[in-house]
Amino acid sequence: MLLSARLTAKETALIRDHYSKSLCEGIRLRSHTILLFAKGYSPIQIADVLFQSEQTICRWIKEFQLQRISSLFPRYMGNDHAAKLTKAQKQQLREILSKPSSDYGIPEKFWSITSLRTYIKAEFGVEYESKESYRLIFLLHNYSFHLPDTFDRHRNGRQIKKRIREIRKEIKPYQKDPLWVVFAADECRIVWETEIRRLWLPKGEKTILKVERKRQAQSFLGLLNLKTGEDLLFKLAWQKQDEIIPVLEELIKRYPDKRICIIWDNARFHHGKKIKAKLSTNLRNLHLINLPPYAPDHNPQEHVWKYGKDKLANNQRESLEETVQSFINAVTGRTYKYKFS
Repeated sequence: MLLSARLTAKETALIRDHYSKSLCEGIRLRSHTILLFAKGYSPIQIADVLFQSEQTICRWIKEFQLQRISSLFPRYMGNDHAAKLTKAQKQQLREILSKPSSDYGIPEKFWSITSLRTYIKAEFGVEYESKESYRLIFLLHNYSFHLPDTFDRHRNGRQIKKRIREIRKEIKPYQKDPLWVVFAADECRIVWETEIRRLWLPKGEKTILKVERKRQAQSFLGLLNLKTGEDLLFKLAWQKQDEIIPVLEELIKRYPDKRICIIWDNARFHHGKKIKAKLSTNLRNLHLINLPPYAPDHNPQEHVWKYGKDKLANNQRESLEETVQSFINAVTGRTYKYKFS
């Protein structure tokens, strides 16, 4: 007699994962069977859906009721995927996986299937034949498979936090003063060749995006008004002082009765001799603040660039001019709530 398949939340998640990701058709079929049976489908209904015999479907269900998750792997059932670790060893493994692999003499900062296999074999004398077993161990211990975040090794987090606090304190009165305008500024470069991003497609289908390989590009200086959320864009022939200075002079003309504060990164051309000389003459209404090195994530204008580039992604324009205009329309056609933090 077949009992109803009552699945725990963890079992449901694991079975769905095997159903959608396993490279083995047999594992996918068994997983699909259990999911359908748990939904109330009868064996004969499942057999019709999966093009299997009713006898096969009943056998898979019975095996699941006896072996649970391990029954999805018939090649290793009772061997590879059956529990080989003792209860005490499982508890020890739970504690082990809560720490980096380097704490246990494995020369890697993160756990991998290879490092997990190495440790279990050395510590417990147990070795599974299939990678699915090690994936299952990770899933049972609340691991997920994804790319690690990156971190610039030159970045000094403590100094960055200190400097950001100083900048926030400095600009606070400017943001309240109607005689001041405060901008977060940054440069970017847009190329004619479209930027390719991930997109959703039906499984098994491919798509081809025709792109233009000519190396044409346009640079911009963007200034995000931290009071109004408006973003100003200025085209640059190149990212250097001789190009930046005319933009700063134009900014002064746009706000003749204002003091202007600009927060931008520590690029050399942001504090070069030519700009410093201009600050004492026709740029004297400007107050420039440099962000600490290796801290682009603290510049709100970076988020504006991402928004604009996302709008260009996966769509090849007919010319650089069309690409540039699409970028300008996307970036300047709205206001932003990004704050300096």
